[in-house]
Amino acid sequence: MAKTNCFAGFLDDIAFVVIFTKYKDKWVYCLHKKRESYEHPGGHVEKGETPLQAAKRELYEETGITDCEIIPLWDYAFVWENGQGQNNGRVYLAIAHSLGKLPASEMDRIELFDEVPQNYTYDREEERNDLINVEKIWRAYRE
Repeated sequence: MAKTNCFAGFLDDIAFVVIFTKYKDKWVYCLHKKRESYEHPGGHVEKGETPLQAAKRELYEETGITDCEIIPLWDYAFVWENGQGQNNGRVYLAIAHSLGKLPASEMDRIELFDEVPQNYTYDREEERNDLINVEKIWRAYRE
């Protein structure tokens, strides 16, 4: 699948959300129980939810975090290999002010990192580039 990024709010039919999360200048990653690797909180937008509502729900379900500010960063489209469709997602940044208690979920625990964990579920190089972009957007947002 080919992935294309665009401005937040550009795409309709957002089906997935991903939440890059910072707490005290560290990146928050979740250790997935079955995959036994780290990833960001995120998941499907449920029927009747907005993408922002889904991001807040997924963030809580997978980290326990509720005390935070969340901003949209960018939308992305994964075009299917056969070119007959695509899945749209939205990426958010959550700045956590405190950590909550992790509820029962598919996540074993959360951990804080300065960089991409070695045991990251997806492509580490793409993740490094995303972290750089997130930091740039966050700096611009604060100016």
